[in-house]
Amino acid sequence: MLATVVIFISAFLLFQVQPLLAKSLLPVFGGGAQVWTTCLLFFQTFLLAGYCYAHLLVKFLDIKKQQIVHLSLLLISLLALPLGLSDSDIKEQASPEFALLLKLALSVGLPYFVLAATSPLLQSWQSQSLNSKVYKLYSYSNIGSFLALLSYPFVFEPWLTLSAQSWAWSLVYGVFVLLFAGFIGLALKQNNYTQAQTNKSTSTLDKHLPLWLLLSACGVIMLTATTSAMTQNVSPIPFLWLLPLSLYLLTFILCFHSAKIYQRWFWLAVFAFSSFIGLMLFFIGSQLDLLSQIVLYSTVLFSACMICHGELEKTKPHQSKLTQFYLMMSLGGALGTAAITFIAPEIFTLFYEYPLALGLVLALFIYSLISTQQFAKSRNMVLVAGCVLVLLAPTFIWLNSQFTNHDTLRLRNFYGLLSVKEVSINGQMERRLIDGTTSHGTEIIEPTYLQGQPQSYYRFETAVAQLLNSQVNGAQVGFIGLGAGTLAAYGKQRDTYTFYELNPNVVATAQSHFSYLNNSKAQVEYVVGDGRVQLQKQKEQGQANRFDALVLDAFSGDAIPIHLLTLEAMQLYLSQLKVQGVLAIHISNSHLDLTPLMRGLADELKLKVHFFETKAKQAHEHNTHWVTLTFDEQAIESFKHLQSPWPNQKPTFIWRDDYSNLMSAL
Repeated sequence: MLATVVIFISAFLLFQVQPLLAKSLLPVFGGGAQVWTTCLLFFQTFLLAGYCYAHLLVKFLDIKKQQIVHLSLLLISLLALPLGLSDSDIKEQASPEFALLLKLALSVGLPYFVLAATSPLLQSWQSQSLNSKVYKLYSYSNIGSFLALLSYPFVFEPWLTLSAQSWAWSLVYGVFVLLFAGFIGLALKQNNYTQAQTNKSTSTLDKHLPLWLLLSACGVIMLTATTSAMTQNVSPIPFLWLLPLSLYLLTFILCFHSAKIYQRWFWLAVFAFSSFIGLMLFFIGSQLDLLSQIVLYSTVLFSACMICHGELEKTKPHQSKLTQFYLMMSLGGALGTAAITFIAPEIFTLFYEYPLALGLVLALFIYSLISTQQFAKSRNMVLVAGCVLVLLAPTFIWLNSQFTNHDTLRLRNFYGLLSVKEVSINGQMERRLIDGTTSHGTEIIEPTYLQGQPQSYYRFETAVAQLLNSQVNGAQVGFIGLGAGTLAAYGKQRDTYTFYELNPNVVATAQSHFSYLNNSKAQVEYVVGDGRVQLQKQKEQGQANRFDALVLDAFSGDAIPIHLLTLEAMQLYLSQLKVQGVLAIHISNSHLDLTPLMRGLADELKLKVHFFETKAKQAHEHNTHWVTLTFDEQAIESFKHLQSPWPNQKPTFIWRDDYSNLMSAL
């Protein structure tokens, strides 16, 4: 019983810390979806390290020495508490991926490592005692992980600040170490283990090693690719990270709790159907509402992982090779996540790993049937899976050709997907900058007399255009977020426009494919990096109260990163504005209602807030929502009459650096 409790708590802590640290890191690394993917790589890698350590202990030491070594390491790990991010400033000296991984390693590396090793070690020890149902313990471990993920967005995130969560996690970790020490004390006293055949059984390699590796890697690739797809148009939040991860773990729980749940024919039929849904989602998912996207992506992921983890369960070894089995699964997970983090962005300009993973699931299903010598009995299943795989390929090729038909440029890096499309609308040729699947700027290139005129969210009648036009010559204006550089078109002689842009690809593309920046009458300056981070650095260097207007137009996909909308962020922006300066915030969004947040922040900071909605006049235009905040309403007097009534009177709320809950804005 005590072993079950210890395994449960270790798994709970292992997965509870993941969203906690990832959310803490979002402001440091720009708030993009790739932050979570890179965090997953760290967690998978340290999980692999923990499993490898457990396997080596089991292979070379007797049980008593294993227990003493692991308890000693757990006691040493207490020195890393309380949990918190390392203060080391490595962001400027390294790639964002490496900097993020190093920051995690310095912050939680040792505790995470020993937590990862605890479950396989305990299961290995229990397999040599009176308890022979060790795979049940694996199921209980996954239940602990599942509950940790499920509880975070609904229990911990809404009610506790990040610092309170860190202290709570540290406290429970201390209790876990005490419980583990108690378990070791009882184990050493009772000494019910049989060591006779352990070393011999763990020294031989199982014939299914390659299959375990590939199935595990495929499951993780499906997980990370699905998460990236779901969050490319919504701010990366724990709920949208944890839902796919919870479903991934749930399939482990179901498959390893009872072999009867995974019936090959049934799950093959479900996945055969859902794989085509997944293919359509990849190309047109952004046209669906958020709830439909979540439901459909989740269905595809669940059926894919049921096949991957169901086949793992059917090929699992005797419990004497337990740590070998877990080692291969963790290695596959780490390799799959590494492929998504480092390889895919280098070779793919879209999230092509997602449709490839759909095909890989079917290929591995066929491979599993053949490698387990069940081809004769399962010939029909092999044929069905093969036919689905053959049909998926040409369907993907055709859909991809249609989707990319208008692309003139596609780029991908740590900060996301970027493309330039040229489309004909009502006889006019438009060039659009697309981040993920969301337009971040448009320019008419034919007829040429319309070239350079602001379009889309920045057209002449919008509030931001009125604000910029109202500035006197020589104005100092800051912009957080560049897009296609459309707002530079409003610059006048002697104006200075300073753009803060996180993604270097955006700067290069706006300069090379759009004319707004090059033709602006203002002096245009660029600061590459997170806008808030760069403004804070400039403030520390003595630069303050210098902008006549500051425009917040930084989007990750279809949403502003949360760390740019907190109370502390607003205080920083205000410190950079002149007394009569105006802060303009672009809040147009398909999934989030940020108006209660804007009113809440204005109330907290004693600001005058106004909402401006510009209705679309043509089918291809967008309804545009801007908010202005200022201490002095005279600053917007020239266009104040254009303000709109607030769309609702929902209760206000504010976000802080230490507390935010995006669920309140959905």
